[in-house]
Amino acid sequence: MKTSKSTSLVFLLIASLTSSSIQVMAQQNQNKQATLFENIEKVNGNDVIDRLGAQKTESTKKHKNGNLSKPEYIFKRNNLTIISFNGLDYYVKNNRVVGIQGLELSDEVLDQITEKLVTLDSVQHSNSERANLEYYSSNGDVQKIRNINRLFLASLKMLSSTTRDIAALAKTENPSLNVENNIAKMRLPNVDKVYENQINQTLVKLNE
Repeated sequence: MKTSKSTSLVFLLIASLTSSSIQVMAQQNQNKQATLFENIEKVNGNDVIDRLGAQKTESTKKHKNGNLSKPEYIFKRNNLTIISFNGLDYYVKNNRVVGIQGLELSDEVLDQITEKLVTLDSVQHSNSERANLEYYSSNGDVQKIRNINRLFLASLKMLSSTTRDIAALAKTENPSLNVENNIAKMRLPNVDKVYENQINQTLVKLNE
């Protein structure tokens, strides 16, 4: 009988210690996660788009004074960064969208999202750079600079509408499934076709 009681006490002691250890480990993990998220850079993507657009518009008005806006990437991030658009947090690392908070997405869909957003980001950066180079060239064409800036602003607008559309998909009853099923359908209206039209319109103007 004494042996049975001793065994029971041993098991209770082990269970108590195990439970305490689990609680301590869980608390440590929570603290590590909290510290990790505190150290992650957080960016408001909507504010960045608005700022870049405002800077370019202002620099276009003052281009004669050489007050040019500096080209800036939004998604080109080596370290893990949280970029929020319309209340949706995108986890970006090594220039790739590696996750979206609250959504369970396949690598294929994340690659598709990355392609759309990074492409538009590259377009806006490239056009901002082109406008500045044209300004500093020996025969800088003011009209050409304005046309390039229009493409820059159009790419920002498309980036804004694309992230807004993704946010709308994420607010449905089955957000992950809805994004998985519909992200590929966004290709023409949000990226390729609109940008192609902008380029064609600009080329027509330049050839007139």
